[in-house]
This record gives sequence, structure tokens and C-alpha cells, in this order.
Amino acid sequence: MPGNLLTSVQNLCVISKRSLLTPDQAYAKGQGAYGEALRLMWAGEYAEAADKVAAALAAEDVPAVQRFASYRLWIEALAEQQDHAGLRQLSQHLFRLGQGDEEVQPTFAALRGIAHFECDELGAARLLARAVQGDEPSPYSLELVQLVASRSPGHEDPALARSPLPLTDYYHWQTLARGLLLGQHQSALARLLLTLREQSHDAVLPYLFDYHQHIDQGDYQAAAIAAAHLVELYPDSMDYAYFWAYALYEDKNYPQARQILQAVVKKHGEDDPEVAGLLGHCLAKGGDLKAATTWLKRSVALLKVAGLPTSHVSLQLADAEDEMRGEELDPALTIPRMTRKWLVSLSPRRYHELLTSPVGSIDRLLRPMGPEPKAGDFCFFATTTQVDPQGSAQWRIVAIYTLDSDPIWHPTHGYHSALRLVTRLTDGLPVDIQTQKEPKALSNKQKNTKNKRRDQHINYGVYELDNYAIDIIEDAVRMSRDDMIERRRGSAESRRPTA
Repeated sequence: MPGNLLTSVQNLCVISKRSLLTPDQAYAKGQGAYGEALRLMWAGEYAEAADKVAAALAAEDVPAVQRFASYRLWIEALAEQQDHAGLRQLSQHLFRLGQGDEEVQPTFAALRGIAHFECDELGAARLLARAVQGDEPSPYSLELVQLVASRSPGHEDPALARSPLPLTDYYHWQTLARGLLLGQHQSALARLLLTLREQSHDAVLPYLFDYHQHIDQGDYQAAAIAAAHLVELYPDSMDYAYFWAYALYEDKNYPQARQILQAVVKKHGEDDPEVAGLLGHCLAKGGDLKAATTWLKRSVALLKVAGLPTSHVSLQLADAEDEMRGEELDPALTIPRMTRKWLVSLSPRRYHELLTSPVGSIDRLLRPMGPEPKAGDFCFFATTTQVDPQGSAQWRIVAIYTLDSDPIWHPTHGYHSALRLVTRLTDGLPVDIQTQKEPKALSNKQKNTKNKRRDQHINYGVYELDNYAIDIIEDAVRMSRDDMIERRRGSAESRRPTA
């Protein structure tokens, strides 16, 4: 199968050579508006591209090939803006156009199906995909079939690879390339991108694939080169500048990454949370902690407004603020507050990782802890044996952490907290702990009160220790040495304290 697919893609590249409707070809054919719109799409200016192509379709008598490509570009521009209302209106417009000419009706139906697909209306898209599969399907029909198949179980070969007609629309090449990537057909993908690069040196798709492939491989220097080429082609694009800066940051070239981001802020403003966050990271690495905290705080605020997770930025912010304070106390901790103690249940594998990992890799953690633990609390990381019918279990504490942050909400993984290592107990500290059973009959008010604590350890593996826990653990530290001596003398009775 992979060999047959590669052959199909190679044959398609041969028949499609010099057929792609590039901006230069569009200008040569008198369809400059489409060429300008395509360049705007490549530059990331989606709203301007949609306006340009819509105005051209309304004002000019566009030939069929450019007409279909223009509508496909319009769909892509609206999808990039997540303008579902605009996509639905465009779909109704395409329906009316298809009613007037039976010859082109399947192509307009396929374009409608793509619009439905971009609105996540998969049922309508699937229905239209079945309707347009004829004896000689157009590339637009095959694209719709491939898009619908990508949302279904299984790994079918990309339908566009079977096209008997040349691929003239840039977005057919994009969809086919994504399908080959999804199916991990690397040889066919490389052949397709090479042909696309030969047809248009300004097309962004090959460079974007190169960039993300190098990022995945950890080759940040090569990724920076690919992103720099995109910035050279489209210097006004904020996304490509961010890609470039990110690759440089990962390559530890902090000064150049900072310069690029500062130029982006100067040109585009301070309202992009990712740009603000990366700039804060670069400034922190360069030692400008005051400026770093300013940008990191702005990034956190912008992410919260957008409803996005802030954990990756909040952790760097906590580090920067801690380094700025030096020996001074954290002002957030000056208000008296009862410090709470938490026991974090680890699997045997996690326990072993924490025990054997280099200290530098575990001194800072970001872990789901639930909504209750707050900054300044202490956490005891431990593993346990099977709980007996009386609720008792043998725990072995491997590390003690302090919480560095209040809970940070993540929409997928719940509440996270930043933790800092206090000490690691390489031999483990054994303690016998008995978990409390909840009463069988509870009032509604008691149930609401208990739910949080129950969810805390069920969802996050975190138990709160009572007020005597610290004293008991301190006793365990002292008695563990006595236990060791007694075991050497042959005593069978453990002096391990019980909580």
C-alpha cells in the first residue's frame, strides 16, 4: 500500500507540474485579485484576504477554475477566523449558485461540504461527501471525501492522491500534505512538498512543514532558519516572527529572540499573550527580572481573559519574583494564614522516578493538586501499600515540597500548583497512616462539605493531614533510626508512629 500511494503521489505531481494557480499565474491570467488574496492568506492576513476575494467574485466575470479556487480560498479565510456565521452564509450562497448550472453542481456541493466541515457540522459534510462521489469526481469532491475520512476511525489513504486531474488549487495541496502527514507517509509527503516548492517559492506550506518537523526533532537551529525564511517572505506576519523567536529561544539564543519579540511588540502591540509570555521568558534568561515580571504578568492576564491555561507562564513568573526578592519574605505570605499539610499518593513508578532522578530535574514541579492547596502549604510525596479493611496502610515518604503558587486552572487537567523541593529522603520515611471513613448517612449540607475533600483525593491523589501529622512525621524521623537499630538486634515490633 505505501508503495502504491507513493507512486500515485509521484504521478499526481507529474501531471500537476506547472498547473498550480500561484499568485504569479493568477496575475498572468488577469486574475490579480486572487493572487493578492492568496499572498494575504500566506501572510496570515485572513480578513483582508476574504474581503479581497469576495469583492473580486462580485465585480468580475471569473473563469471556472479561478472561480472555484476563489471560493475555496474564501472558505479557508473564514475558517481561519473561526467565522462560522460567515461560513454558513457562504454555504447558502454556494447552494444557490449550484442550482443554476447542473454541470458544476457537484463542485459547488463539494465546496458547501467543506464549509460545513469547517463549521464542525460533520453530519452535513458527510452527507454531501456521499452525494458528490461519482465516476469522475473533481479534486474538490475528493478533498471533501478526504476531510470527512480524517474524522473517522481507521487510516485510509488520502483521497486526493487518487485524483485523475491536476491539482490547480493551493488548498488541495495543503489538504493532501496534511493527509500524508496524518498517515505518516513521509516519502510521499517529501515528494509533494518538493513539487510545491518548485512551482512557487513564495508558498508557505513547505517551510511550515520544515519548521514543525525540526521543532519535533529538537533541531532548533534548523527550525530557526526555516522560520527566518518565512519572515523574509512575509515580514509583517506576527506568527512567523513568533515562530522564529521561539526556535531561537529553544536554541538558547536569548538576545536575538528578545530583539525579534520587541520588534513584534513595537509593530503589532502588546495584546498577544504568547508573544508577551515568550518575551518575559527571554528577559528572565537575560537577567532583566524586573522587565520579565512585567511581561509575564501581562501574559498571565491576557491568557486569563482568553480562558487559556496560565501554568507555563505562572511558573516562570514565580521563579523571577523569587529571584528578585532574594532573602526578603514573599509579601503574599506576610498575611497570617494556617499552613496546611498534604499527602500526595504516588504510584510505584512515580515513587521510583522521584527517588532516582537528578535533583535538578525534580527541584521544581508543576502537578495537579486540586483547588484546596495554597501557596506556603507543605506536601509529602509518598507511596503506599494496599489499604487493609480497617483503613490502615503503610506509607513511605520520599520527598517534601512546599507550594509556590495558588491553584492554576487548566481546562483539561484541572487545578495545577507549582511546587519547590524542600528535601528528598533517599531511604524513604515509613509511616503507618489510617484514612478516615466517611459516615454512611450524611445530610445534604454535610455531603456538600465532604464532596470537595473526597474529590480532592479521588481526582488528584491528594490527602489533607490533620494538625498532629507534622509531629507524628517528626517522631517518625527520630524513631526510624531506633527502628533500624532494633531490627539489627532482631526485634519484631515496629516503633513506627501511626496517624
